[in-house]
Amino acid sequence: MRKTIYLIITLCFPAIFQPLTAQPYTLEACRQMTLENNALLKEMKIGEEISRQMKKQALTYFFPNISAFGMGFQASNPIVSLDLGMLGSMALLKDGVLVSAMAVQPVFMGGKIFYSTKLADTGIRASELFTAQKKDEVLAKTDEYFWLLYSLYEKRKTVAVMQQVLDSLYKDVQQAVNAGILGQNEVLKVKLQQHTLSTKNVELENGIFLANMALARQMGLPVDSVDHFVITSPEDLLINDPIQYFLEPSAVLSLRTEYKLLDMGVRAATLEKKIETASYMPQVGVGAFYYYENLLDKNNWNGAVMAAVRVPISDWARGSYAIRQKKLEESKAQIRREDGHQQLLMQIRQAWGSFVESYQKYLLAELTVDESQENARLNETYYRAGTVSLTELLAARGFLQESQDKRIDAIRDYQVAKSIYLQVTGR
Repeated sequence: MRKTIYLIITLCFPAIFQPLTAQPYTLEACRQMTLENNALLKEMKIGEEISRQMKKQALTYFFPNISAFGMGFQASNPIVSLDLGMLGSMALLKDGVLVSAMAVQPVFMGGKIFYSTKLADTGIRASELFTAQKKDEVLAKTDEYFWLLYSLYEKRKTVAVMQQVLDSLYKDVQQAVNAGILGQNEVLKVKLQQHTLSTKNVELENGIFLANMALARQMGLPVDSVDHFVITSPEDLLINDPIQYFLEPSAVLSLRTEYKLLDMGVRAATLEKKIETASYMPQVGVGAFYYYENLLDKNNWNGAVMAAVRVPISDWARGSYAIRQKKLEESKAQIRREDGHQQLLMQIRQAWGSFVESYQKYLLAELTVDESQENARLNETYYRAGTVSLTELLAARGFLQESQDKRIDAIRDYQVAKSIYLQVTGR
């Protein structure tokens, strides 16, 4: 009976008994998931919404300020008692009600409300630019983790191939030892090389595990469930000459998010100066109020309109120093902008230099691999012919593995340098 139930469940729900399969992620999938799920980008989006709410708050100052007031009281004894002599006495204000409503509309506040709204607009735009800047940085970090993982994958493949070669060589050496052609120390040399590869494989597996967690976190995935996290290596991995991507630094400077943020900093400082100046300008407002009161056992309704002008004469001396401070802040922002432009140009040129350097290192690494392969092949032939020792053969194999690892690192460095160069040129 139990076997029958198990068979039915197995046939009806086969997915329950299938192991979890690894989901491969391409570079584009990693980048897309980063844009959708990265915690830092979500936080920046909330910052944008905060800036929008601040603007809406600033807009409310254009509308009338309306307030209402109500009060009722009941005293144990009259608040006012009048002795009228021969006429007796009079008690007043034992109870009463007072209700009023007032509306005040600012007509002219020296431009403070207007410039505050402009500053809020600038804050929204700056917040959007900060988000775009962080997006570039987060994507660059995603690319870096992806290519790090790619390089570790490739090195693991290299180690696996070398282990197969050593296993085959171990069998040949063991047969030679059994035949009395080689000494036991030759077997130990091969075993030592095998142990070295095993150690490197353990290091690679740990590095892959850590890189998986770093990339998964970047993509917004839980880091405690990365056992089946894998990436797919690009099928058309092209290593092109950097000259194909070159752009004149001065021509792309205005495309940089940082360039726009520097301009926003100057604009914000200018608006803050205008707001400070507006604080010491005459202010004009109009208003109206209406009230009802029953304090003397009689209903009374009344209202009035009013206008007010405020001229902060005594604040002008103090305000002149505050305005000078804002002017100095504006000058500092302009200096930061000019220096920032120079730093951005340096950054672009530095990224270009690193890009070109990585390409040249890749070409040298390819050449080294070709030569190491030929050297290993010749040593293999010579070893079979008995003209070179096992030590020389193992050394040639070691040089080949080292050169292949360097080529993998060169590919990773090239892809990261390319990503950075495209980022700093606004692409």
